[in-house]
Amino acid sequence: MIAATPLPAVTALALRWTEVLAGAAVALATLELLAVRRAFADDGIWRWSTLARELRWLRPVLAYRPFLAVLGVRLVAALLLLGGLRGPVAPVLWVTTLLVDVRFRGTYNGGSDLMTMVVLTSLVVAHVGGRSTVLVNAALLYIAAQAMLSYFIAGVSKATNGDWWRGDALREFVARPDFATPAPVRRLLRRRGALIAASSAVIVFEVAFPVAFAGVPAAWVLVAMALLFHLGVVVVFGLNRFVLAWAASWPAVIYAARLL
Repeated sequence: MIAATPLPAVTALALRWTEVLAGAAVALATLELLAVRRAFADDGIWRWSTLARELRWLRPVLAYRPFLAVLGVRLVAALLLLGGLRGPVAPVLWVTTLLVDVRFRGTYNGGSDLMTMVVLTSLVVAHVGGRSTVLVNAALLYIAAQAMLSYFIAGVSKATNGDWWRGDALREFVARPDFATPAPVRRLLRRRGALIAASSAVIVFEVAFPVAFAGVPAAWVLVAMALLFHLGVVVVFGLNRFVLAWAASWPAVIYAARLL
């Protein structure tokens, strides 16, 4: 165990905001699952019998009623972290979130759940040894690096795809019925100019995200752009969980910019 020393104020602030936003993200995700809990009941579309053959040894925690208990523990732990309690809270959140991911064969909500695991894993590391400065710095820098790469790699992927520059890829996403894009947004994005502008803005923002590490002012600008981007995703695609999942990484991004 690494000996702990009092954290510098700015480090403690970055860690606390990461904890608050991570707690809020996990609480929201858990409430969403509880709202659709009948879907993984014994007669639901995500019923346990679908997994029983491969994961029968996890029945005590992943069958319907035990899984509801797992979600209850996860929600309480998220609220405790949000309220400032540390200790075993981060490990409990990590374990219960891993069980949720296993229950849904990976992640229930794609990238947002993956980013949540990145942040929770880092918080577990940060709390080892009584929050030593070395471990907290390592954890925050890891979150910042993962956040930067998540934007940058996505941006490079789009930038090398002509369909994104022409707006065709975005148009196909908007046309998918499972996203339920609001009618006014659909009408706006039927215009070629609006499609190209929106697609180009996303590409430029994502590819430019490493600039956040140039300094604290640049970090704040990129984080503000990220907030607008994720709010736009909520409006267009209804993916509300992505906002808090990535917001939990932004204090680390700003902190990393200060260190670098």
